[in-house]
Amino acid sequence: MNRRAFLFGTILSLGLPAVARSGTLTGLTELRGSLVVPEPRPIARRTGDRSAELQAAINRAAAAGRPLYLPAGRYEVSNIRLPDRTRLVGVPGETRLIYSGGGRLLYSDDAHRLSLDGLTLDGANRALSDEDDGLLSLAFVEDLAVSGLEILGSAGHAIALTRTAGRLADCRISGAAGAGIVSTEGRALTVAGNDVSNCTGGGILLRRWTTGDDGSTLRDNRVARVGGAGIRLSSAGGVRLSGNDLRAIGGPAIVADAASSGAAVSANAVDGAALGIALLGGADDRLSLVEGNVVRNVGGDAPGALAGGRPAGVGIHLETHGSVTGNVVEAAPHLGLSLGWGATLGNVVASGNVVRGAGAGVGVSVLAPGQTTVVTGNLLVDVPGGGVRGMRFAEFATGDLTRVGAAAWPGLTVGENRLA
Repeated sequence: MNRRAFLFGTILSLGLPAVARSGTLTGLTELRGSLVVPEPRPIARRTGDRSAELQAAINRAAAAGRPLYLPAGRYEVSNIRLPDRTRLVGVPGETRLIYSGGGRLLYSDDAHRLSLDGLTLDGANRALSDEDDGLLSLAFVEDLAVSGLEILGSAGHAIALTRTAGRLADCRISGAAGAGIVSTEGRALTVAGNDVSNCTGGGILLRRWTTGDDGSTLRDNRVARVGGAGIRLSSAGGVRLSGNDLRAIGGPAIVADAASSGAAVSANAVDGAALGIALLGGADDRLSLVEGNVVRNVGGDAPGALAGGRPAGVGIHLETHGSVTGNVVEAAPHLGLSLGWGATLGNVVASGNVVRGAGAGVGVSVLAPGQTTVVTGNLLVDVPGGGVRGMRFAEFATGDLTRVGAAAWPGLTVGENRLA
């Protein structure tokens, strides 16, 4: 089937006239490919809620296993249920679904396969029935393919996914009162290439009600000017975060709580946050990796930026077992690297990092003597508070261990770090 026939057939399946910007409607027969510019036929502008018409069209297309093409236009709808095999295709930037209130905009609770592409979802800042819900709210989807959406003006989250697997990619999200993207009990979800901005509740949140492996991948997303955390993991283990760009974040840029073990955080860029990257410690022995990240301009007046009072102004904070290797931290007024919090400190290697313009280069908890910590081969530039300092929570407990040595702390090895 050629493209013209495809578009013609899917528009017919919709059965919904779309109002053009001029207030005219071009006839369906004019899609057949005539080179003569047709004379537009004026019609009365249709206003009011279109939910029943759109729902019927979606149901017919899904039952027949066909994609449904939504022409450019404005559709005021709400509580549209997406059945299994729904495939909605819009004109990027021109097909606008405006939430008319009274619940949610688009949702699904039992579809195995869903595909959405090229739609604009506008919440118009109207209240949702549940403030923890999203304009797009999907649950139990086995094979999700969402791409090229623009979502704005949600009174809750923009996208809320529950126990969903698949791919969410290349969407633009802004102006949510909650978070931009929330995945609850995810199943190896891929979140890639999305642009999240100006969301009060944060950028991207992966959470689980019961601690376990989420196995999701967050890569190449851009998060800017959000309140709370840029990316937050809550009880979500085994998550891979790479190539994400986070700027002007009100809280920590990337944070994983104590139940989110085994994270791999690599090649991310942070410029402006209360705290850069923080992996909190727990009982799980799995190793975490923080490698090749660039963290700049962290700080603020929020000592409780993280649960338990972890301080702001820290580039990278690690409490779990693992490796902190090859990172660059610049302009961190408290610490470039922070290892441990009180008695919570895993077996950690911190090597090959470059810290410039920090209050002190590396802080290591001296309240966890049973752990083995290695701090070697780091370049520490313009760190007036010292190269490596022992810490009691947020307070300095020792002098500069690069000068006085770490013999008093048998579990700690400090060597071959260069101060400049």
